[in-house]
Amino acid sequence: MLYKKEKQIFINGTVSAVMNNVAVNVSKYQKTLYGFAVIDRQTVRVMGTENSMDSATDVPQYCLDTKTDVTQIHWCTLGYINCLVVTCSEGLIVYDCDQQFKRIYTHNCEDKNMKEKYAKGIATFECTYLCVGNSNGSIRVFGPDEEGQVVFLDRKLLHGAPITDMSSYKQNLVSCDESGCTVLSQIDCGELMIIARTKVFGGHPCTTTEMTRIGTMAVGYGCGTIRIFDPSVKLVEGDAEDQLPTIIQMSAHARCVTSMSAAKDSDLLLSVSEDSWIRVWKINTTTVTLLYCYMREDTMFVGCQFMTRNGSKFCTTAYDSPYITCYTLNQL
Repeated sequence: MLYKKEKQIFINGTVSAVMNNVAVNVSKYQKTLYGFAVIDRQTVRVMGTENSMDSATDVPQYCLDTKTDVTQIHWCTLGYINCLVVTCSEGLIVYDCDQQFKRIYTHNCEDKNMKEKYAKGIATFECTYLCVGNSNGSIRVFGPDEEGQVVFLDRKLLHGAPITDMSSYKQNLVSCDESGCTVLSQIDCGELMIIARTKVFGGHPCTTTEMTRIGTMAVGYGCGTIRIFDPSVKLVEGDAEDQLPTIIQMSAHARCVTSMSAAKDSDLLLSVSEDSWIRVWKINTTTVTLLYCYMREDTMFVGCQFMTRNGSKFCTTAYDSPYITCYTLNQL
């Protein structure tokens, strides 16, 4: 498998050193000109799918100023609303993509009694529920009410350290934290219930996580390791919480894994790192195969996302760069 550089999308700014720093709209529910978003300090830069250096089509870029440090961004659909969800040091902000990115919902995730300082980690469940992580290890659940408006539904304390990333598959939610622990939970009628958790591996923080098409959990760590867990395989610990054993462990990168992306309709996993390498893996329940790797010298990658559901295109972002670089599968 061989990818080639397709185009570069110009950003009216630069990419911040925030992990998972790119969001691509690959939803089958959303039809919009705007498909890319990156974090530029306290602002979110939104670009159209045709904003490239060699394109004659000029789709206006939006600059969403949150006036606070942005930690993560995510495209989703809630009810009938096409949304761009932003987490930051003040909490949660939801923008309506169909109303020129009008701010339609905010929620202050700060609770001084619970030592909550910022929100980070976003996952959604099929247009119905939105889960948002927090710096004290709690997860909030939001969803549309009968009138289609976003409302707060539930809050659960599942972690003992700040949450770094989250991902979902069907009814399963995987969340990871700075201590290196990953938690598997399930959502039922807007309420989260914990299923199992992993052990802490040498104190290395979890930095990014993805759930693959087959339901396996991929977790990247600050040491460059990627571990694969299977939600159907659990070690029963009596009265204690069940434990998730490692199914596959690989030394994927030489430095911190800063972002991963799982293709929606194939078994491909994309990973980037501070070590300047891009890698594409084929994942199943028992083996991992490296399909593609590419090094861009002296580049600190901070974001990656598949642009197509079958994994034929992907994009990357790098710290302090004014571009999103897009790659496409080379058809020989």
